[in-house]
Amino acid sequence: MNDPIQLARLYSTIGMAYDNMHAVEKSIEYCEKASSIAPDDEYVISDLADAYLGARQYEKAILFYEKALHICTQLNNQYLMGSNNYKLGASFISLNDLVKAEIHTRQSLEINKKIGSSFYSASLLQFGKLEALKGNFIQAEKHIKEALQIATENDFLEAQRYCYHTLAELALAQHNYHQNIEYWNKTDSVERLQARETSLRAAEEMSAKYETEKKELEIERQQQVIDRQNLQRGLLAGGIAVSIVILALLWYMLRLRNRRNAALTEMNATKDRFFSIISHDLKNPAVAQCDALRAMIENAGLWDADTISDYYHELLKSAEGQVELLYNLLNWAQIQTGRMIYTPDRFTLSDLLSDITLIRNMAKNKGVALVLPQSQVALITGDRNMLSTVVRNLLTNAVKFTPAGGTVTLDISGAHTGAPLQYTISVSDTGVGMTKEQIASLFRLDSADSSIGTAGERGSGLGLIVCKELLEKHGSALHVESEVGKGSRFWFTISA
Repeated sequence: MNDPIQLARLYSTIGMAYDNMHAVEKSIEYCEKASSIAPDDEYVISDLADAYLGARQYEKAILFYEKALHICTQLNNQYLMGSNNYKLGASFISLNDLVKAEIHTRQSLEINKKIGSSFYSASLLQFGKLEALKGNFIQAEKHIKEALQIATENDFLEAQRYCYHTLAELALAQHNYHQNIEYWNKTDSVERLQARETSLRAAEEMSAKYETEKKELEIERQQQVIDRQNLQRGLLAGGIAVSIVILALLWYMLRLRNRRNAALTEMNATKDRFFSIISHDLKNPAVAQCDALRAMIENAGLWDADTISDYYHELLKSAEGQVELLYNLLNWAQIQTGRMIYTPDRFTLSDLLSDITLIRNMAKNKGVALVLPQSQVALITGDRNMLSTVVRNLLTNAVKFTPAGGTVTLDISGAHTGAPLQYTISVSDTGVGMTKEQIASLFRLDSADSSIGTAGERGSGLGLIVCKELLEKHGSALHVESEVGKGSRFWFTISA
């Protein structure tokens, strides 16, 4: 279409995608390419500054933020003016130039106060940090408490948690240990509230669905009893021939009742398993995290850096496991309540791999090789978010059950199996493998066990069930083959 501005912004967007993947060199490469096409576009210049900031090249970042700010001022782009002043303040703080940092942070305060609560709250937090660096702890506390008030009034739980965390650090810097513990407790309360709200929302949706289905089955059962009584009255007057029909109907009704009882039993088992996941797999790690944080606070002056670092790594691993569980709980609850809508689209395999940074880090930290396909441009048809969830879950499981030194491989291959082209997407590993009994119970919520990974990672058994149900919405199925000690392979097909 010969549209240089849109082309430049596309290059810039690709650069920001690499920035999110922490691929700083690629990020700078694409943002500079965008800048060479549209050197006076405020969004392109701001993204280039962000790329240099991600690479911690603060001087270059400041240079392009100031250029973008100049353009934004001429165009009266209030949003970017507030954002660029905020990031300039952060860059000067990193360079320990507190005078310039204060100038730009004050400007971001004035602009963001007009734009919206979340932007203003962020500027207040930065200004509080700046005052703390200057040693003005009272002023710092004042600004952070104002940010906390905005976050509380607008129910921004994540912002509240960050404010309490910063106030706790300020209290520690002032040797106010009692207040430090008080703010840590409030931080813990907000984190518990975040987890509780997420869990309760999923639990309420499942409970409502269960009660509705239970009532519908009871109404159906009562109606069938009434129908059976009416049939018996009419058939008794018909003689022996009609009696045979009655016996046949009774046998049929008995089968229906058995099926209905089996369905209720399965629903009860499903409900029990669901609440077991919430009460055990969510509660226990949260309590353990709370105890670990309390121990760190109580022994902050006694432990060495290595001990504290070990605690931080354990807390991070526990938190990552809880995030994975919450994602699977929410996805499964949305599927069961019909709130996850299948929206097909055409996209490339690279789109499915745009959000696997956490998996890359998980594999790297564990010493597992992650092998991705060389060509990722194949066009496939399906719901982008659903298929991304499937691939992400399969890769996470493979890394979890593969020991250090092993390999996890994602592969895609195409074949004509009729009129349309079909792609097979597979995830294989060299991990611990499974028995036939374990494979048979993989996709049943009432029998899916919480297996432990090779490095002690915990799971809920929900991930593969979510994958199976998401693929069914695509008219596909999840296949598995595995052998104990030799690894596993999961695969599914999808249309081009």
